[in-house]
Amino acid sequence: MANVCLKMCNSMYQIPTRILCLVLLLLQGVVLDYYLVKHKNKYWASWIVADIAVIVVFVTAFIISYRHLQVAKDAVVKNTPVQTGALPLGYLAWFVYSGFLATRVAIIFKDFAFQLKEEDFFGPNTLKINISLAAFVFMLLLLCHHDAEVDSERKHVIVELTGTVVFDVLDSVDVLDILFDKEAIEDFTAHMDTAIIVIACINLVLPTLPLMTLSRMHYGHRRAPREISMLHKLLLVFLVNLPLLIIRLLLWHLLSKDISIFPMKNVVVIFLVFHDLYEKRREELDREEMMEVDGEATELNEVNSQ
Repeated sequence: MANVCLKMCNSMYQIPTRILCLVLLLLQGVVLDYYLVKHKNKYWASWIVADIAVIVVFVTAFIISYRHLQVAKDAVVKNTPVQTGALPLGYLAWFVYSGFLATRVAIIFKDFAFQLKEEDFFGPNTLKINISLAAFVFMLLLLCHHDAEVDSERKHVIVELTGTVVFDVLDSVDVLDILFDKEAIEDFTAHMDTAIIVIACINLVLPTLPLMTLSRMHYGHRRAPREISMLHKLLLVFLVNLPLLIIRLLLWHLLSKDISIFPMKNVVVIFLVFHDLYEKRREELDREEMMEVDGEATELNEVNSQ
C-alpha cells in the first residue's frame, strides 16, 4: 500500500505539494482579512485583491517550475547536460507574498493586536498560528522548485542557504507575542513596539535573498556566488538575530518581562555564522599557503635542473 501511494505521488510530481501551498495561502489571507474587517471596517476586505494577486503569482511560478523540473528530469534520464535556466518567479513570488503579509502584520500589531482576547477563537493564538503558516509556505515553495536528491551536494547547498528560514519566521512570530499585552506596551521605551514590528517584518521578507541566490545557482546546478552567500549570512546576524536578541534582553532585564527560549537560538545562529566565516577564511589561507609552497618548490626544481 505504501509503495502504491509513493508511485502515485511520484507520478503527480509535486502537484499535491503545490495544491497544499495554494490552500495555505488562501487560508492565511482570508483569516488576516477577517481580522482587519472585524477590528477596522468592511473596506479592508479589499485586501482580497492582494490575496488573488499572490495566488496568481504562485500559480505562475508553480507552472514554470513544473516545466523546469520536467526538462531537468528528462535530461537526467537521457544522460544529457541540464540546461533549464534560472527560476526567477520563485523569489519574486515570495517577495510579493511576504510584502503583503508583512504589511498586514504591521497594521494588526500596531493598531489592535492588544485588543484581542484569549477566550475568543479569533484571538491571539489563532493570529500567531496563522502568521506562522508563512514558515510552511516557504518550505512548500522551496520544495516545488528543486528535485535535489537526499544527501546530494545540491541538497546540502540548498539546506545551507535556507536551513534557518523556518526558525527565523517562527522567531519573528514569537517576538511579536509581547504586543498582545497592553500593559507591557505602556511600559515600553519610545518606539520600542515599532522597532519590534519592523524587525519582525524584515525577517518575513528576508528569505527573498536566499531564494534569489538559489535561482541564480539553478538550485544547486551551479556554484553559489561567494559574495551573495556571505551577504545573506551577515544579514541573518545584523538584521535578524542580533536585533531580536537585543530586544529580548531589554524586555528581560529592563522591563522584567517573560521571554521564550528563542534568545538561545539567536546566540547559536550568530555563533554558527561567524564560525562558518572563520572556517572558510581559514581554508582559503591554507590553500594560498599551499600554492605558495608549490610555487617555491617548482622554482627550486627549475633552478636545480639548470
